[in-house]
Amino acid sequence: MPKAKIKFWGVRGSIAAPGKRTAGFGGNTTCVDIEYGGSRVICDAGTGIRPLGLYLMKRFGHRPMEAMILLSHVHWDHYIGLPFFRPIYNDKNRFTIAGPRVLGQNFEGALKDAIRPPYFPISTVDFNARVEYTNIGPAEYQYGEIRIVPHEAHHPQGAYGWRFYFKDGRSIVLMTDNEPRGAAVKNKLVKFMAGADAIIHDAQYTPEVYSERIGWGHSPYTFAIDIARAAGTKKIFLTHHDPESDDACLRKIFTKAKSYARSTGCGAKVEMAREGLSFSV
Repeated sequence: MPKAKIKFWGVRGSIAAPGKRTAGFGGNTTCVDIEYGGSRVICDAGTGIRPLGLYLMKRFGHRPMEAMILLSHVHWDHYIGLPFFRPIYNDKNRFTIAGPRVLGQNFEGALKDAIRPPYFPISTVDFNARVEYTNIGPAEYQYGEIRIVPHEAHHPQGAYGWRFYFKDGRSIVLMTDNEPRGAAVKNKLVKFMAGADAIIHDAQYTPEVYSERIGWGHSPYTFAIDIARAAGTKKIFLTHHDPESDDACLRKIFTKAKSYARSTGCGAKVEMAREGLSFSV
């Protein structure tokens, strides 16, 4: 039975944060690559999608490739790398780009409005690959061998997270931009995540910083661990790191997060997402 392979190409939130002080965990904004059998889903197109594109070009050479590029929402940090994804300019390649409606506007229109002159020198019509745009809704759908179940996140202007199902019921959950919101919403989220083999969740803030940024659409690491414990997952990856958190800061947060997990009886293994980190389920 094949295993799903998941790799982080960007783990930063809000804005890219390159430099020596962030090189350990990475400075690129969100991009997670999921490969299962003959299917590939690229989750979000932050700046991390640029090195992923270079890797795919080297791997595939002159052979055509196809994938779904799944955007949680169209805030800048989640699509800004898309025009720098070099495989999208190869007419042999095929991509499905999917995302949610934005304030009543369909996803394709919102994305095309964002990537065009005078805001950017080219527009989506310059993508030479065969591109199909799809609106994400609450309904689940199938892409190749991967079943995708969306879940609405609590985030300004809206966003989605997803649960990806593989054969034998193995699954992972990815929620990059999500903020705590009441017991009822939390219970729905825990039910959505229940029994997942791994959860990747927004943990941009410490509890102290979060108290000053309520309403910004992101979570403290304590919330991510709480829902992992309640959902009974085996592993939780903390991601969407604050651009102001350098490597030293993230190492301290990691230590505190593991201590918090132990103190609350969370049985999940706690990991910090970093560029280049990969795992299988």
